[in-house]
Amino acid sequence: MPRTHTHPDGAWRGAGMLLRGSLHLLRSGGAGMLGIILGTQLVVLLLVFPVLRWLFRQALRSTGMTALDLGTLRLTGGFPLTVGLILLLVLLAFILLAVQYTLLMVVLSRVADGAPHTVREISAEVGRVAHKLLRPSSLPLIGYLFIVLPLTGFGFTSAFIQRIEIPEFISGELAKSTPGVLGLLVLLLLLMVLCIRFALILPLFALSAATGGRAARLSWRLTRGRRGFSLIIAVSTVTLAAGVLTLGILLLALTPVALSDWLFPAASPVLAALSLGLAQTAALVLTGMVTAAIAGILLCAVDRSRAELPERIILRPIAGLDEPRAPRERSRRPAELVAVALLVVAGVLGVGGIDTMQRLSDQPETLILAHRGFTEGGVENTLGGLEAAAAAGADLVEMDVMQTRDGEFVVMHDVTLSRLAGQDLAVRDLTLAELEAITVHDGLGHSDTIPSLETYVTRAAELGMPLLIEIKFSGAEGPDHVERLVAKLEELGALENNIYHSLDAASVTRLKTLRPDLTVGYIMPVAGGGVPQTRADFIVVEQWTATTAMREAAERAGLGFMVWTVNDPAAQRTYLREGVSGIITDRPDTALDARSEMGSESGMLERLADALQRVFVF
Repeated sequence: MPRTHTHPDGAWRGAGMLLRGSLHLLRSGGAGMLGIILGTQLVVLLLVFPVLRWLFRQALRSTGMTALDLGTLRLTGGFPLTVGLILLLVLLAFILLAVQYTLLMVVLSRVADGAPHTVREISAEVGRVAHKLLRPSSLPLIGYLFIVLPLTGFGFTSAFIQRIEIPEFISGELAKSTPGVLGLLVLLLLLMVLCIRFALILPLFALSAATGGRAARLSWRLTRGRRGFSLIIAVSTVTLAAGVLTLGILLLALTPVALSDWLFPAASPVLAALSLGLAQTAALVLTGMVTAAIAGILLCAVDRSRAELPERIILRPIAGLDEPRAPRERSRRPAELVAVALLVVAGVLGVGGIDTMQRLSDQPETLILAHRGFTEGGVENTLGGLEAAAAAGADLVEMDVMQTRDGEFVVMHDVTLSRLAGQDLAVRDLTLAELEAITVHDGLGHSDTIPSLETYVTRAAELGMPLLIEIKFSGAEGPDHVERLVAKLEELGALENNIYHSLDAASVTRLKTLRPDLTVGYIMPVAGGGVPQTRADFIVVEQWTATTAMREAAERAGLGFMVWTVNDPAAQRTYLREGVSGIITDRPDTALDARSEMGSESGMLERLADALQRVFVF
């Protein structure tokens, strides 16, 4: 006979019951459950990811591509095959991600009574759910696992979804206008509501015969009102506790290196590497335990809602939650095996980290490029922003140029004037003289006029500021737009003093054909699988897809590697440590300060701190 529960009055009391139930599940699982959690994470990182990356590269090569390059995609030839293969990979990743979470749910649901369960029994449960995942009725889980969950960060975490986020080049542009900020906030609020209301979809799907759609509808019903607030409080409590533990781990990792820098500087690189390996292992354990704790909260929430489930939805029992019992006496062998495994992992990571820490000890030579000037001192792409970037000490200023109706060149990023001037006008419909007469504004209270290319490059030369000129399109360009730009810059004596880049692969190729001596880059807002076949001298990759593996691939191909738009100080420090060719940022001041600090470092403490901040991301 199924248990029934009455929900306690008050969200706080309900959260307390969820937390106590989750703690009981974790204690009951013991070292065996921890071993399963860590084992699945290592399998994903060391086996599944490499295989998926290899399959992705093969899918790209089916159309002759060496990398994901949106600028050269063509809807002909083998393109449909490539798209089909990539969709199959996404489906495979979804199934593996769902199976990873399901395995955790099944293990937790079976350990509450402390009774032993065989690998065969657990495998059968996971296999049952995997079979359900192959049905079209499981599709609602895709939206939850690959959109709602990673974009909000409320709930589970996995290496599969770590890099799923709103790209900076989208959120950053939205943040530059009041309507954009409001729209972004509304979107994030909506996603958070959806994440909370669909939080029970996984346990319902895993522990019952409910389809994906049915589980979603039940989750929506079971998380309304105070129960939804109880979930928020319980999950937030776990996250806060994880934050406190993270600070403790960081302190333990940094303290020995701080002492070594003071007393035995020669030993600091090795000690920092070992500390990094131990901290990475601790992060692996902590991430797994946080995920398990949240899974326990969700299981308890479902278990306490049994009375409200339809009769045809039979929830598999979660033993031991009504009257929690002390776990049965267990063999110490699982705990010993897990401890040995963790020490081995820490040792391997520590040894591998020696090279990393030695490389981080080099002085960064990364260029700092002010994105459209320094917007803290002036409107983007105006003389005020240019002068502010020069005053801040930026190495270069990145700016945009496009053609006007009369074939002249203007410094402008947007194809319309709605965001900066509040006018429903298009650049392609205006002459240069008309554009120069328009005043633009930003959200920081700055105002200025739109400059011509001649005005901008002349002032940059006076300031001694080299430019990274982006070739953009207003819609007024003719087939000779690159030739006309080259002629204009030659006329101004500014062609060879600056460097160039563009999203348009044809423009990059044409510019290098006309002037092979120029330094030209190719912009890739979405990249992956390797580096493209290009005549460019460097690639410019959006932060969202700018990985260490891609930087290394670019170096092997003899290409420079720049990242845009990097505004977060922690991310700036990360790319400085990696030694990328350039960082394009709206905040050159913070990037310059970080580079200056790194240049004056004498020990390993700061380098280790920067390496650790990349490890502890929940």
